[in-house]
Amino acid sequence: MECGQAFRWEKRGGYYAGIIGNAAAKVSFNGKKLSVETSSPVDKKRIADYFGLGEDLPAIYKKVGKDPNLRIAIKRFRGLRILNQDHWECLASFILSSYTNIPRIKKMIAVLSERYGKKLVLGEMEVYSFPSAKKLAEAGLESLEEAGLGFRAAYIKDTAQKIASKKFDLDALEDLNYGEAKKRLVSLRGVGEKVADCVLLFAFKKYEAFPVDVWIKRGMENLYFNGRSMPPKKISEFARARFGPYAGYAQDYLRHERRD
Repeated sequence: MECGQAFRWEKRGGYYAGIIGNAAAKVSFNGKKLSVETSSPVDKKRIADYFGLGEDLPAIYKKVGKDPNLRIAIKRFRGLRILNQDHWECLASFILSSYTNIPRIKKMIAVLSERYGKKLVLGEMEVYSFPSAKKLAEAGLESLEEAGLGFRAAYIKDTAQKIASKKFDLDALEDLNYGEAKKRLVSLRGVGEKVADCVLLFAFKKYEAFPVDVWIKRGMENLYFNGRSMPPKKISEFARARFGPYAGYAQDYLRHERRD
């Protein structure tokens, strides 16, 4: 929840406040039991799927843990899982992530949600759902710019219009292989290699995706290329060859290791 996969979770005392599906959620973990309280019923299978609880972590560790650098990261962050987020919210969030930092990404998402989403109440907690593609497709470009999106406003509006009008079937990416799904995603405005890989990894379970941001680029260059500067595409190709079908899990552990 704090390693850059998602931008809606906020730590409040002994729990995390956020959203799962269309429900406000309070989530806590005492080391043995995961407790989830929601503002409206959410199927337990959806909750388990959201947190990646169906994935066999020991088997994943066995595959990627052959690498000595991964063994160190796994030892530090054992239990870290990849979330399975809402397709549209994840795509929009990472389009907004271009050329900025996490605090600003969170602020943009919060403003959009307050303006165009629905208020969700859970006890004393109030949050807003992420607006649908239809809502943002109908929003004025100037209004989106005023929400702090800047140049990203045009990207969000254009992509929202394509999804709302069904010119682009986002959910259909689930049934495609990684390469084909990525090819389709990068056809959208504002979606480059890194954004596409983030979306495929954090919302579509395409675990071979290996997003390369500034943290992972520096880390990979230092760990595997003797400090030489390498193009992100080459780093991603190297990682998929080295870590195989769970390259995305390797990425998340290595990135968290660099940022921590």
